[in-house]
Amino acid sequence: MSLNVITARETPPPGQATRPSGLGFVGKLRWGAKHPPLDFDLSFAGKTVLVTGCNTGLGFEAAVKYSALGADKLILGVRTAAKGEATKSRILSRTGRGPESITYLVVDLATFTSVRAFCASLAKEVEHSGLDIALLSAGLAPPRYEMSSEGWDMALQVNVLSTALMARLLVPLLKPTSHLTFVNSNGNDLVERKWFDKYEGSMLRMANDPDGWDAMRSYCTVKLLGLVVMRAIADVAGPDVVVNAVCPGMCKTDLGRDQPWLSRQVMGLAGKFVMRSAEEGGRSLVSATALGVESRGKLWHNDVLYP
Repeated sequence: MSLNVITARETPPPGQATRPSGLGFVGKLRWGAKHPPLDFDLSFAGKTVLVTGCNTGLGFEAAVKYSALGADKLILGVRTAAKGEATKSRILSRTGRGPESITYLVVDLATFTSVRAFCASLAKEVEHSGLDIALLSAGLAPPRYEMSSEGWDMALQVNVLSTALMARLLVPLLKPTSHLTFVNSNGNDLVERKWFDKYEGSMLRMANDPDGWDAMRSYCTVKLLGLVVMRAIADVAGPDVVVNAVCPGMCKTDLGRDQPWLSRQVMGLAGKFVMRSAEEGGRSLVSATALGVESRGKLWHNDVLYP
């Protein structure tokens, strides 16, 4: 029987291995690659689902799963109409669903104006059905500092600020018992307090400073800020909406497509030994949006809840 809700827990579910304590960074990655998350037998029949960042990688695999698992309406948030058409076609070819089950809306998270326009269009799209699930998986990990037209570091703009604005604008569209899930990473654990000393403790100021900008520090800080946003939205959305975050683990995707050539080669080699497939990572994204209220304000990783 297909499930509508997964009861989350803070220990692995039956049949799932427990990661040994004391593993180093590479050891944890290797364990994750050998022990992918469960592929829960879920049903999204009758549900209206939004997925952003879905033309490649984890977001795409999650969108495929929603379609295959019966989502009544799947709404793709994409940067261009061409990407929307191509992504829709690829999903339909994988799932065999009818074209009426998938639509797309254009959004560029590099600008607040585009986010507001997207949410206004989405409100019209779900006026009668409401929104059952929103999976916010759009993100980037640039190798260098780049300022957005809004005056913010691009990673900060896309992964945190525009995503926060979108989430806040989505709250009125969510039905009671709806799910709003942010794709995040346990890379936030690597943040060090001393990074912010010269900025009077401000993570935003540090992440937006081009002087001494570092890709790894940016990545970790952005992830920590993303968790802060998630918990703030959980408070705003109220107790009837499940707002949580998910870490899919390190997966083989094109997130590092803008990295230098040597870095891409190293990551490609590492992918053979210490990374999950995009499909395996997509499992966590989808299962996070089927968790119960016990997951509110928490992080879902390796089929376990973390505070």
